[in-house]
Amino acid sequence: MSHPEASGCCGPVDTTAPIAVTINPEARVHVARTATRLGALAPGDWHTIDVTIVNDGYVTGPLTIESDPVRGVELDLPVHHLTGEPRQDGGFRVRFDAPAAVDVTLTFRALGALGGLAQHSTLSVLLRSEPRGNPSLPVVRLLAEGASGDGAR
Repeated sequence: MSHPEASGCCGPVDTTAPIAVTINPEARVHVARTATRLGALAPGDWHTIDVTIVNDGYVTGPLTIESDPVRGVELDLPVHHLTGEPRQDGGFRVRFDAPAAVDVTLTFRALGALGGLAQHSTLSVLLRSEPRGNPSLPVVRLLAEGASGDGAR
């Protein structure tokens, strides 16, 4: 599956994180996958998914990540505090109870607002836990994801 390149206002986001969030001067949030792949994750353990935050609007305040509950998966979605710096590192954590395939929809909101013309602030991530080589050693892979819309923050 091919994904559009994550970009800020002036070009692609240079990051090693699998997810990039860009906040424009109107505090609109855009989230996208990057070319970075997510490594193997073992069910039962907490794993951090890195997020690069590019703050083109120098916005200060909360950046939240929201998701509906997903059966068999625990999500730790902390509030990130935007400092106004042009770039910050963030992330969230995920833990699978057992091998499974799940679709996780994440919505990123700056300043607690939602608006705009579409929903670019939402990213759908398909995660799958499966045995690789040794059936007793399950792993989790980020299989496919896509952004939709444009939420204002």
